[in-house]
Amino acid sequence: MTENRCNTVLVAYSALPKILKECDAAFNSRLQSSFMSAHLQRGISTEKLVREMIDINRRKLALLQLKETVENAAGSMPSALSEILILRFVKGKTFQEIADTQNISVRTAFRRFDRARDEFARALDRLGLDEKTFRKHYLTDPVVSAVCARIDDGEYFTAKSIRE
Repeated sequence: MTENRCNTVLVAYSALPKILKECDAAFNSRLQSSFMSAHLQRGISTEKLVREMIDINRRKLALLQLKETVENAAGSMPSALSEILILRFVKGKTFQEIADTQNISVRTAFRRFDRARDEFARALDRLGLDEKTFRKHYLTDPVVSAVCARIDDGEYFTAKSIRE
């Protein structure tokens, strides 16, 4: 699960701006509904509306904590290793593109990537985001859970690795 946890965390991190924007939109739509009492017209109690708003903010807080943890973990790694993770996950580069960018062979890019992911896993563990904590706090999030499921099916990285 360590490899999967690292991959899931990094893919979710790369999607965080979009996810956080969706959280804000969901919160704002409920807030707007409360100003015009539109929720009451649709049969939604104020208590339920407020509970939904609190849940959205809890989710956003957890995702922001994940963002901070990833940035701290990457920041504690040698820059050459964190750079390869950024190129792969945040910028969506293939291993061939990474090799070309860093003027190394594809095989070396794969080896550095494996070493970087192992170091990232150790950094996450040091910061308290071990397997158990990850499962408890983040696999309950629908987007993170979906990312994990896609990575588990084995097709995610294969398709991305051979992209032209």
